[in-house]
Amino acid sequence: MGNRLFVGNLSYNVTELELKEAFTSEGIEVRSVRLACERETGRPRGFAFVETATDEGAKQSIAKLNGRVLQGRAVVVEEAQARPTPSGPRPGGGPRLGGPPRFGGPKPQFSGPMGAPSDPPRNFGPPRPPVGGPSNFDRGGGKSEGRRERPEKKRSSRPRPEERERGNWRWNGIIDED
Repeated sequence: MGNRLFVGNLSYNVTELELKEAFTSEGIEVRSVRLACERETGRPRGFAFVETATDEGAKQSIAKLNGRVLQGRAVVVEEAQARPTPSGPRPGGGPRLGGPPRFGGPKPQFSGPMGAPSDPPRNFGPPRPPVGGPSNFDRGGGKSEGRRERPEKKRSSRPRPEERERGNWRWNGIIDED
């Protein structure tokens, strides 16, 4: 039997010091107390791990403290189970297709036979000089040679507000008969 114990069904108001005092009041030598808390809020999760100095102390604490009421709740004390080793990826950790890697890490190396790179790096030639000198904008106030003139905007077929006013239409008396 190990000397690490799981203490469950704790009140959310119990502190590590109070839990340690509950064990030492029964004559059990405690090496450490770890109260489990939520990562985001820091609030207790209702269970803890207590490490006793000896295996005999662990057996005594299970016999004496299991079912004992601590701050209005019956505490469960039992031997802590070893954490299972992960056999594969966690749920939701499937392959991510496309896009950059989410968490950085090494970039995948694609290689040909014997570890040699499969494709040589591409060369796109020398860089092109900028059009029209160092800047694409003409600072002289005139039009730049490389830019074309902006086409005139199309007029909307929607009537202007002054044409939309009520009573602005008149019947001219002509009847269109096609």
